[in-house]
Amino acid sequence: MGKKRGMQKSTTSIHRLNADRGLGVLGRRLYFGLNWANNRFPYARVDPHLEITNFASRELQHQWHQLPLSSSPSRKLSDLFWLNLPWDAIQEELGPIHILDTGCGSGNLGVKLMTWSGNRVTRYTGIDAAEHPNWRNLQNRNLPVDFTCSDADHIRDHIPAVTNFIISQSAIEHFNNDLWYFKEIRDHIDIHRMRAIQIHLIPPSSCLRLYRLHGIRQYTPRTISTITRLFDDSCCKKLYNLGGDACNRLHYEFIVKPGKDLRNQNPQEYDRKLMEAIYSDMENPSRRPAFYALAIQSNWKKKVI
Repeated sequence: MGKKRGMQKSTTSIHRLNADRGLGVLGRRLYFGLNWANNRFPYARVDPHLEITNFASRELQHQWHQLPLSSSPSRKLSDLFWLNLPWDAIQEELGPIHILDTGCGSGNLGVKLMTWSGNRVTRYTGIDAAEHPNWRNLQNRNLPVDFTCSDADHIRDHIPAVTNFIISQSAIEHFNNDLWYFKEIRDHIDIHRMRAIQIHLIPPSSCLRLYRLHGIRQYTPRTISTITRLFDDSCCKKLYNLGGDACNRLHYEFIVKPGKDLRNQNPQEYDRKLMEAIYSDMENPSRRPAFYALAIQSNWKKKVI
């Protein structure tokens, strides 16, 4: 598998400041400055095999009621993306769908995916660095779920051999060594020589202004390309822009600018404005998305992402 880990680049970032652990005044200034620098030249040296496209839902009006009322724009868009995946085609390509969710938190995304996929998920395994009290609740419901504790650097030691659908939701920006994580995933796929799909929901550079001291980094097509180049050029690699300028403005006006979250003061108004913003962004695509969805399909028989 190439050079030893210690000789390889381990992160897409130019720094290792983690805002999750708390930063002093100087640390906060460095965090913003270094992330600003890391996010520059977003379309330089992009992987030529990475297709960049815009996400849109033809069923937005119908699907809206299935989602939480006061979700942030990025969370609402992420839920819509999961909901709109071609689950029947994914099952046809992979066979029984065995999901591994890294940085799973409460594990509730697994339950949602079982519903949104039309019960096409055979098994869901959640992995997180810390155990969550909700894991036991889900296991007591006799759902096809498993959970384990592991950090992202050693994820391959905990991946079930049958895993063929690897996901993360708002997680890899928190990983100290995000490139190591993807090398572990690549090695799992190579060793088992299986058809596999990955989908990772990640923050773009706009989230530095909107989410501020959050995780370690944001992503651009340039830094994402350091991830996709780890995988063979025969893989299908696609980056979806979720939302854009209208969603970013709404997030700023309701959540950032007031200094407090205004969504719950008038949730119906917020919900209406969010739907309008998502419709606007779908009709007017932007190079400043509210979130990204990175999809990689390996050893494919038929492209489904």
